[in-house]
Amino acid sequence: MGNEVEKGSPAASIIAEEERLFGQVQARVAMGDEDEGRPKVGASDLDSDLLSLRDQISEARAEDLPPLVEQMTRLAALKARLGGGRSLPVDITSPYFAHIRLREHVPGGEKTRDVMVGKRGFIDRSSNVQIVDWRNAPVSRIYYRYEEGDDYEEEIAGRRVEGFVEARRNVSIARGNLRRIGTPQGTYLKDARGGWVQAVGQIAPVLQGGMGKAARPVVAPGQKGTLGVHHGVNARADKSLPEIAALIDKEQFELITHPSSGIVVIQGGAGSGKTTVALHRVAYLNFQDPRRFKTQNTLFVVPTQALVRYVAGVLPALGVSGVPVVTYTGWARSTRMRCFPEAPTKYNPEPPDQVSRVKKHPALLAMLERWVEAQSQTIGTELAGISADAVTEWNRLVMRALVPRLSGLASWAKKANLEPNLRVALEGFAKRWKKRADDGVLDWAELMTDPVTLAEGFAGTDVNQRDIERLVSWVKRQLAKPQQAPVDDEGNPVLDSEGKPLNLDEDDPAGRFDDEDDPILLRLVQLKRGGLMTPNGDEIAYEHVAIDEAQDRSALEVKVLLEAVRAPDDDPTKRSVTIAGDTAQRLVFDNNFSGWAELLAQTGQPAIVRPLKLSYRSTAEVMLLAREILGPELAPDEPLAARPGEPVELHEFGDLGEAIAFLSDALRNLMAREPTASCAVITRHAEQADAYFDGLKRAEVPALRRVRRDEFNFQPGIDVTDVAHVKGLEFDYVVMVDVNAASYPDVNWARHLLHIGVTRAAHQLWLVAIGEPSTLIPKALRDGGRMTVG
Repeated sequence: MGNEVEKGSPAASIIAEEERLFGQVQARVAMGDEDEGRPKVGASDLDSDLLSLRDQISEARAEDLPPLVEQMTRLAALKARLGGGRSLPVDITSPYFAHIRLREHVPGGEKTRDVMVGKRGFIDRSSNVQIVDWRNAPVSRIYYRYEEGDDYEEEIAGRRVEGFVEARRNVSIARGNLRRIGTPQGTYLKDARGGWVQAVGQIAPVLQGGMGKAARPVVAPGQKGTLGVHHGVNARADKSLPEIAALIDKEQFELITHPSSGIVVIQGGAGSGKTTVALHRVAYLNFQDPRRFKTQNTLFVVPTQALVRYVAGVLPALGVSGVPVVTYTGWARSTRMRCFPEAPTKYNPEPPDQVSRVKKHPALLAMLERWVEAQSQTIGTELAGISADAVTEWNRLVMRALVPRLSGLASWAKKANLEPNLRVALEGFAKRWKKRADDGVLDWAELMTDPVTLAEGFAGTDVNQRDIERLVSWVKRQLAKPQQAPVDDEGNPVLDSEGKPLNLDEDDPAGRFDDEDDPILLRLVQLKRGGLMTPNGDEIAYEHVAIDEAQDRSALEVKVLLEAVRAPDDDPTKRSVTIAGDTAQRLVFDNNFSGWAELLAQTGQPAIVRPLKLSYRSTAEVMLLAREILGPELAPDEPLAARPGEPVELHEFGDLGEAIAFLSDALRNLMAREPTASCAVITRHAEQADAYFDGLKRAEVPALRRVRRDEFNFQPGIDVTDVAHVKGLEFDYVVMVDVNAASYPDVNWARHLLHIGVTRAAHQLWLVAIGEPSTLIPKALRDGGRMTVG
């Protein structure tokens, strides 16, 4: 654990100072609020004992302090229990987490005072107890902004305060026991016997592993970021493929150079280079057959806008410029609007989760096909009552999609040798039915509000009657007429207090689609028009589509993309598609994804599934932890091989302020040593990210950014964000914070999220827990604080 602290050493003096100060704080806090008045009955003797013990601690020799502090801890705890529920000014079991000794310049000389930093303030200068709130006390800024030995200058309460930081220490006090003292001179730990030892190794925990070179290329404002892959890419003047091929390994090269026909599924763990393979495959196809695989005929689909910028900066470096890089949501929205230009353009920001799950269900694929087939049969039945010859022609056109089939019927009626009245009747019939058949929005509305058809379609699935009722109710609300914006007597819009037009209820779904509606509508377009056709006949089609992080796409979404790829010789098996993903890195849990075989079966497409087994991003230590987080049920059959690196570390704290104090020191140190490094502080929820960002900003951590959704700019520095936004990205260092049971309970979705977060780290990973760590963290790491390999 460490070396025992020698009596009379400088370290022993530091420990004695902190134990003496802690004893004084315990005694004063246990006495309660200063203005409470007379002592409580039954507690007066304790008050006297506390005061006596406080005086003994202030005068005791260093070697006599431990038993006195232990006795003070017992008396303070007893006094707290006898308080009859009376709240103490601060938490006596953990009153503060940092201590600074300031030598202030005052008129006529200097004054020394000790200031403790905690999560609540309590000041009694007569007892030499001054605990300030880390969040808002002006003097706490000195702790966060200055190091031991620094001169400081601050404006506090409207006056300028100057002085010298004599001591700056962080401490851990748990359950009323002083357990750790962190100083520039060393870190001191109390062992199980109550003695003190000095930690071996680094004086303070340090993020490391990048050897001072963990650099991400500095990107000038307005330029694209570069993909943090293991090989890196340098453009060559002749854009030739041989240089590209030289940068990847054998397994990746085999996938990249797979024949252009067919669907290739790349199953790759975190950092295995699956996105890299997909990118290089696009470059390879363009190089091999530039006429077919023109850049404008290729589509690269990623899950987030951040990855759009990320990937769009890489393809030009591979000699391929102009490939559309899109999110699925963005592509589906714009494509749906092109196919249905008259339909609503507004979207519901947060539709009910139960509704979204049903709208993504793979059973809808067959349901839509049956819906279109039923219309075709209805047309044939009605046609039989008009003309037998027309039925014959209708059957001859059976291989066409419904809308072009009706166009073919109308064309036949115009040219065939028919009686004038019959020709007029057939042309009118074809025109009426073509208009109806081409109205995909009406199809969507009718199907989504037909409980009988929905119940038949979802029979035998995990969608129950209550789910169907919720869906029907929600879609009926979507179909309602939107409220009109209020106007005054002169017809001018009513303005709010900020002078803007008065907003209507933004939660009202009337007149709005959900993002989950777009794949349904686009699939209807494909089934009825024979492809993604716009009303004027333009086809939206591609020669190659690459889908990244496909495990978070629904079968319906994937089917729409696959069918948007042209099939040479009308052979669907010759479509050229690359699908990349990782079954262990799921971020979406309502899409019914259960594996590649099931997804491909649902979409009706044969494919080759090829694994990548080598991790180029994360170290062996990180990958070992990631595998244990997933557990045997979710982890892939074979672990990823990876390079050795720095240990994974777990740091536990009593509250947010203590964690901020620790992290601010470590992150400032990192930025001073490696100014070009990238580091992510990753929380579970956005609100937690806000709290950590505010604390670290107050501590003046440099190059600090609060990143929401897709705002990553891939510059060196420290990004504070939540786990939902980091998938597919890479950072030199990662600090996962609040890794406790509340954020990551022992359920599968939490395993996936924690796995995604930890595998963003290229060089080193820290876990930070406030309170008890999550049981998803291996017991060995929870007990020992470090995880190594070997």
